[in-house]
Amino acid sequence: MQGAICAALALLVLLTVLSGCTGVPKLEATEEFNRTVTVEPGSELVVINRNGGVNVNVREGETVTVSAVKRSAYGQGELDKVRIEVTERDPLRVETVHTGANPQVSVNYMIHLPPTVVLQRVESSNGPIELFGVRVNGTELRTSNGPVRVDGAPGGDLAAASSNGGIEVRGVEGYVTARTSNAGITVEESGGVADLETSNGPVSADIPAVKGDVTVSSSNGPVTLRLAEGLDVRVVATTSNGRIAANDLPLLLDESTGTRVSGTLGDGGATITVTTSNGDIDLSRL
Repeated sequence: MQGAICAALALLVLLTVLSGCTGVPKLEATEEFNRTVTVEPGSELVVINRNGGVNVNVREGETVTVSAVKRSAYGQGELDKVRIEVTERDPLRVETVHTGANPQVSVNYMIHLPPTVVLQRVESSNGPIELFGVRVNGTELRTSNGPVRVDGAPGGDLAAASSNGGIEVRGVEGYVTARTSNAGITVEESGGVADLETSNGPVSADIPAVKGDVTVSSSNGPVTLRLAEGLDVRVVATTSNGRIAANDLPLLLDESTGTRVSGTLGDGGATITVTTSNGDIDLSRL
């Protein structure tokens, strides 16, 4: 009898300890955040998230609307360790701030911008970054364990970086730089291309223009490039285990082997260096 009582007391103590442990899932808790800020035309925005996705799109008007959802599977106590700060200055800054140690919380943002506001920077992790019609100019997008998607971006240049997430960029008026790993890169309808680098994934890109030497590289993935007619560049393409094809491309060759092709388009100029391993390289006209 005494042994049974001791066992029951030990179980009660264990349950009490576990109930206070943030590592034990509870009923999911959520909390919404909404804020509207009036901004001047031509002002800028920075978004810093810690764990979750960021979606930014355009809506007519003179205000920036910030909506967010905090979510945790470990109860309200974890939500209380995270707050959202909106700092009204130029650039307008939206930031997820951790006030406690290692909160088990994700935050997902939906932000609406006037078409005159420039998105300067977005940082996050464990979630996607998505832009739709947002004005950019030297804009940086950076996440980890999540994809980056851009569909329409008037203005200037854009740089996107991720790890373990694909990058798809369409409709950027300026030059595009993209770097990721374990996923593919797609760039279409841009003003130009700078470096595109990945591993364990394919690269597919339109190249209407370059403004300096460009590197396009992958490992364990094919590379497909469509070069604009009238582009004056030097092309050097190398693969270690695949074929190289220059379909209908007026490339003046100075070297052509099974795994390496180099030559000049038009009057030459900046060099586009294309490398991959365990993949084909296909070069064609845009």
